[in-house]
Amino acid sequence: MKQIIILLALSACFLNVSPTSAQTEKVWFSVKDGMTNQTVMKAIENNTTSFLTALNQAALQNKTPELPASLFGRTAQQSVTAFLNATPMYCAKQFISERCVQRSSGGYQVRNISVFIPDAPEDRQNQEIVIDYTADGKIDNISIALEETKVRAILEEYATLEDFNRRQIIIAFLENFRTAYNLKDVEYIESVFSDQALIITGKVVKQVPTKDQALNSLLGTEKIVYVTHTKKEYVTNLKLTFGRNKYIDVVFDDIDVVSHPKNEKLYGVTLRQKWGSSTYNDTGYLFLMVDFKDEDWPMIHVRTWQPDKIEGKDLSKDEIFQLNDFNINF
Repeated sequence: MKQIIILLALSACFLNVSPTSAQTEKVWFSVKDGMTNQTVMKAIENNTTSFLTALNQAALQNKTPELPASLFGRTAQQSVTAFLNATPMYCAKQFISERCVQRSSGGYQVRNISVFIPDAPEDRQNQEIVIDYTADGKIDNISIALEETKVRAILEEYATLEDFNRRQIIIAFLENFRTAYNLKDVEYIESVFSDQALIITGKVVKQVPTKDQALNSLLGTEKIVYVTHTKKEYVTNLKLTFGRNKYIDVVFDDIDVVSHPKNEKLYGVTLRQKWGSSTYNDTGYLFLMVDFKDEDWPMIHVRTWQPDKIEGKDLSKDEIFQLNDFNINF
């Protein structure tokens, strides 16, 4: 059983980049397979080539990328520019060829585009991005990719075609959610939490020893204390965290996706989160209860975070929050 103590909380520039490994200013992108519409395929190839080349030119010249509006869908240029201002990057490859797939929600997607992020922690500088495209091949969204093996593992667990499609949406949602933290995009994060969201965070504290040694042995030297926050409190604290850190790098690992047995559009997502920043680093378990009633805009009803270790040992599986730990009345 979980040892839980709930405390009610009363309150709670685009940087200069000197490329060291970029091999070329020009990058050529081609679609490997997966498309029959040659006109859209050519648009995707040309727009991606221009985008990646602009990143490399900017890195070589230590300036902000010049991104023509013609590369983007109607609302994408502003969000992509914000992405690059918060996370400067460039591509170290001269030729890239990847599959292009049609998204269940419309448009297209290309994954596995390798980039180098100079401001990331040293072991996280080589990453991959996902690019979404409109139906006519313009860039619609950029996000930092989950590892491909994790993506395949999530999709392989599908039960029905509908479940498979929702798992695709969950992958996109997790990539956008993770990217929002790296971007310090408070507005996006705030928008995906319901107004009545339950937000719980845990921290390890030392147990006060008693005179009874047997009881001390039973209780251990540490316990996890859980604090609840309102959405407003969580967002306020997040703004302070973003303001204190030059760079934030969030990584999702060990992802488990479970659908509710009675509500097919309600999912529980449990994962190990690695948080890296200028001032603080930690690893813990993140649980999200996500409602896909509106599949274009999934909504988080519950978010919990727990440290991954207590008394130097990994948190046991039955102590990690899961979907069945919560009473669901919607």
